[in-house]
Order: sequence, then C-alpha cells, then structure tokens
Amino acid sequence: MRGRARALLGAAALLAAAQARAGGLDFRPIAGDGLAYLALPRQGTVYHLVRVDLTRHPIRVADARREGRRAATVDQLGRESGALVAVNGTFFDENYRPLGLVVSGGRELNPLRSVSWWAALVVRESGTRSAEILTTAQLAELPAEDRSSFAAAVQSGPRTVAGGKPLALKEQSASRTAVCLLDPTHLLLIATDGAAVESNELAAFMAAASGQGGLDCEAGVMFDGGPSTQLWIHAPGLEFTLRGGWGVPNALVVLPATPVEPVPRSE
Repeated sequence: MRGRARALLGAAALLAAAQARAGGLDFRPIAGDGLAYLALPRQGTVYHLVRVDLTRHPIRVADARREGRRAATVDQLGRESGALVAVNGTFFDENYRPLGLVVSGGRELNPLRSVSWWAALVVRESGTRSAEILTTAQLAELPAEDRSSFAAAVQSGPRTVAGGKPLALKEQSASRTAVCLLDPTHLLLIATDGAAVESNELAAFMAAASGQGGLDCEAGVMFDGGPSTQLWIHAPGLEFTLRGGWGVPNALVVLPATPVEPVPRSE
C-alpha cells in the first residue's frame, strides 16, 4: 500500500512538472499547481513570467487611493491585499489619477476611457472563472452594470496580440508590463528587467509559438510601462521584488487559491 501511495505521489509530481513546462517553457510551481514562475533571459532583458490558473486563483485590482494617499508601490499594494503576486496596472495622470476602466470585486473604481486603441483585461466569475481581452469599443457596447460586475478589469494599451497574431504597433522602447492570455482560464503576467523592449518585438515574442521560442499567447495587452513596471511575488515557493521608479495608483493582484464564488452585482 505504501509503495502504491508513493507511486501515485510520484505520478502526481510528474504531472505537475509536465504542466509547468507546458508550451515548452520550464516554469516552476511556486504555489501548488495554480501558480508558476519563470525568469527568461532574452536579448539583454529578463522577462519575469508568472503563469496563473484562474480556476484556482482569483484576480482583483488593488487601489492605492485611501486616506489622502494617491499612489503606492506594487509591493505595498500586494501586501495590503494579502496577495501572492502583484503587477502595476493602468496609466495615470500627473496627479496619479488612474486613466481607464478599473473594476475589482464587482465594484467600478474608475470609469471607462474612450481611447480606441486601448483594451482591458477582464476577469469574470460566473460559474467558472475566466478571462478575456476586450477592446474599448467592445467595452462601450456593454451595459454599465455589466462592466461593474467584473471580478477584475484593467484598461490600458495597446493590445499586442489578437487571435494569436502580433499586432503592428508604434515603435517605442521601454520597460514593459503586459498580460497574455494562453486560453480563457490561464494567463501570463509579464514584467521586464534590463534592456528596454521595443513594442513590436514584444508583440512578436508574445505571439510566437513555443517551439519558436515564444509565449504562445492567444491575446495580449500592455499595461503601463517604463518606471511604472513593477512585479512583486510573495508565494510559498518564491520571494521576489522588481522595483519601479515611482508609486502607482493600482495593481493587478493574484490572491491565494479559492473556489469560484460569483461576484455580487453592483446596485
């Protein structure tokens, strides 16, 4: 019996390892099977990649604005949220006011911004937890109460990948924060460290097949970058902080694993 139990445990470990290497990238689990990390050197830049299984981990947006505070570092926001992972989110103005739609836990924290080339990562919790990237036009077509019912939403831009294909972008180079959808229940959080990354190179890398050294993204969008790029991980298998140049008004956070519970609809 003990031998059989050891064999079953060994098989489970092998399955977890295979899942962590999905797509040809050697991710390592950092919080069970639902969260995995990879530091990938590429052309003078380290791509910090966090793969999230949405069937296990909720996504929310942490708002820095409270008691006169306008901004905070991503590690602060992650700790305050009890999160395992946090990355910076929206663009913001000179007064640290967020620019673009922000929703967390069925509550709209900032309204939709009418910028045609922006899009939003949207996470829904209706029966199953799933994610998609919606353009500004698609978001504008939704009733306001539907937008407010999202479990999480962060509007930014530009999109990098649509339908598994890279999009043609304005040539600009900077540190990058982005999100990539592998499928409706799995996403990658991306933060770069080192040499600046040109926008079209990022899009091509995100869209390329794993066999060609890419990330196999079905869809993708950039969040704010440059000095805003920050990543914080506080997981059983990894402690890591990529610091930015200043505070930000919000962060996308990955919470400890929980079963899906429907997000209450705003009144």
